[in-house]
Amino acid sequence: MRTRAASPHKVRTSLVAALLVTAVVVSALPAAAESGTLGASGFAVHDDETVYVVADATGVPRDVVIVDWLRIEGDGTVTLEDPGEVTAVEPLEDDVEPVLTEAGVEWTLDVEGRRDFFYRADTGRELPVVVEAVYYLDGLRVEPSELAGSTGRVRIEVTVTNRLSVTESVDYLDADGLTRTEEVEYWVPMLAPVKIDVDGTRFRNIIGDAEIMTITGSTVSHTFMAFPQPSETISIEMDGVDIAIEPIVVSVFPKMAGSPDFSIADDLAELRDGLDGLARLSRGHREVLGAVAGGIDPAEFAAVSGVGAQFGQLRRGTDDLAQGAEGLAALLDGQISYLDGLIGNLQAQEFGTVAQMPAALSELAAGVAAIKDGADGLVALIDGQIIYLDAIRAANAEIEVRASELASASPDATTTALAAGVSMQGRMLSALRDGDPAMGMEYGLADTRDGLQGVSDGLAPLIGSLESLAAGAAPLAGLPGQFDALAAALITLRDGGMVQGRQLPGLTSARSGLGDVASGIDQVGDGIGTAADALAPLEELPGMLDRLRETLFAIRDGGQVEGSELPGISRTVEGLTAMSDGLAEGIDESSLGEVVVGLMERAAEEFDTFLGKPEGATGDVRFIFKLDGIVAEVADDE
Repeated sequence: MRTRAASPHKVRTSLVAALLVTAVVVSALPAAAESGTLGASGFAVHDDETVYVVADATGVPRDVVIVDWLRIEGDGTVTLEDPGEVTAVEPLEDDVEPVLTEAGVEWTLDVEGRRDFFYRADTGRELPVVVEAVYYLDGLRVEPSELAGSTGRVRIEVTVTNRLSVTESVDYLDADGLTRTEEVEYWVPMLAPVKIDVDGTRFRNIIGDAEIMTITGSTVSHTFMAFPQPSETISIEMDGVDIAIEPIVVSVFPKMAGSPDFSIADDLAELRDGLDGLARLSRGHREVLGAVAGGIDPAEFAAVSGVGAQFGQLRRGTDDLAQGAEGLAALLDGQISYLDGLIGNLQAQEFGTVAQMPAALSELAAGVAAIKDGADGLVALIDGQIIYLDAIRAANAEIEVRASELASASPDATTTALAAGVSMQGRMLSALRDGDPAMGMEYGLADTRDGLQGVSDGLAPLIGSLESLAAGAAPLAGLPGQFDALAAALITLRDGGMVQGRQLPGLTSARSGLGDVASGIDQVGDGIGTAADALAPLEELPGMLDRLRETLFAIRDGGQVEGSELPGISRTVEGLTAMSDGLAEGIDESSLGEVVVGLMERAAEEFDTFLGKPEGATGDVRFIFKLDGIVAEVADDE
């Protein structure tokens, strides 16, 4: 169980912090860091600081001691001014007198090629990281002293808080390629492994999500990786008897926990372009249908239905009949020509590709899911390799301690070489696991694992997006059939055919009938009868046009057509637009996150000293917190 606290109004930066939390093990001391150059003196110096914080069981510091390791390369005598708020200082190995100044401490050292100089210092400077431990027994919070020697369910919560907050305005490119400026807040990256040793003879039923577990005898070491932005709490629970807690060690390193892969933003941009293209196509279809439906006015043909009642007037005016027939024939000619053009345009369109899109999107989602399964399998394989390698490193660490003790107790060429060889073996194992450029290995197994995990994590939202797209695009599969039905309805309107079980004549038939009326107008009596028979079907024309108009609007906006509910092209446009907007927001978040991660990486690189370092020197810094263990007090026998 772990929790991370973040500023409530910095949601985007919190998202970036969540992407960075991966299990990475780092060595306590850097290997072969490059040295800087001190002016024109010809000396190169690397300042390596380890800040030891001895605290009570709750994390309240009792002593803060800095061990500073100066690595100097050159020849001759050099005076180094190591700045910092120092209250006390002493050399650890050499008999060199320090000179305390207002700026810090000065050392005058003789160097022949290479010199390693160690000294310790005390300081009252505020630590950049705070560690707090809270203890519970059977669900109730207790003081550490109450826990010692007790029996029950123990819960330990360790909270690491980062004090190094940074707020700044950053520029980034949004999904449309426009530069946007936003104020972000982040904390200088601090990777904090929390190590809690559990005595297997006292505790069982242990619950905790430690990234690393090592076993030495009956003791199981649980190491949790915290990445406070600004704070993170890890916890462990267990059942204990005659409870005693080993000292808790929290190591803090200025470094990123990992680097997320932002390349998926390019794939999202391509997908968004495709969605925008589909949305433009659908909007065009919607506009065409609206124009066609809007051009149909059944009221214009209402007068046709009253032709039968007007036959009496036709008998009294053959001239009026002839003029009316000719005008109506011309009107139908125009309508037929208009329908010919509309039908031709509909039949010329190809909608097969659009109809295949839902199936294609589903297949693409399945393929991406298969890739993710493969990446997850590789991550699991590498996790096992890392666990095995960690066990080897733990064993080698024990050997290294014994070799170092042997070399100290019996210093000779053999013991010294043995200690150096075991130490080099430890560095090689660390390089194999975590990478070490100085050892010739830029990346380790952990980097490979993190990269594969980043690929897998990046594929998950892509799979979800593709599946959502496939579901949202399902209505497109029926689009060709809808347009075919529309073309068939227009052909029936023009040429006649079966409509709802009834044979109806088309406009061409009506035009032919009007021709007969015009040719037979000289035979008034018989001509009027013939015209009456030919014009009778026209009484249904306004109703047909009204149904056609409703159908076209239903295809455009959705609605009921002959008892069936049509979704409408407008809904497709809305869905495609919403998906495009969602992808744009994701692209914006990814672009901003990439910029913030770059700033955090730079901040981690620049935080290379706590007290300060000589001008021109390179540096490394780490913080080691050791919290007191909890044991029952033993009464004195008198």
